[in-house]
Amino acid sequence: MLKDVRFMGVKDAIKLAPSSDTVIISILNQFEECNRPEHLHQFRDHLILHFVDTFEKPGEPEWPDQMSEEEHKVICKYDEEKAPELIDARRIVEFVGRHHETPDEIRLVVHCQGGISRSAAVAKWVGEAYEVQLPQLGDGIHVLDGANPRVLRLLSKASRGLRQGE
Repeated sequence: MLKDVRFMGVKDAIKLAPSSDTVIISILNQFEECNRPEHLHQFRDHLILHFVDTFEKPGEPEWPDQMSEEEHKVICKYDEEKAPELIDARRIVEFVGRHHETPDEIRLVVHCQGGISRSAAVAKWVGEAYEVQLPQLGDGIHVLDGANPRVLRLLSKASRGLRQGE
């Protein structure tokens, strides 16, 4: 069972000591890949994801949950970039669910480049969906205000789909 969830930037993730009671979700884009901590495999488990920190602006229509290569090129700054998609959210939902079902007490760490948007969105969703503590809140540094709204929307949709057997 998940005992808590922490979110952070890559600089703090690199400093984490490997632990058998910690699982990690690592979210970076292809230009940030060189910063990914090399010791992820030394934790209990890890999930590596590749997508940029982008989302629909307020008042804009929602982008497709799954995008074509051309849609990614229109939305993202560089041709090689990929916006978050429903398949990424499903991988997160399945990873978190699998570790929440274990009888062991597990800490979930989520990191992205800055620890502000992508990782905050995942941490916020986990906290709400599983009623898991976010012990960093209130420390004056970690806030959920910057949580990526697209990632949150896709996680909610993936979670509903999983419960409905989609």
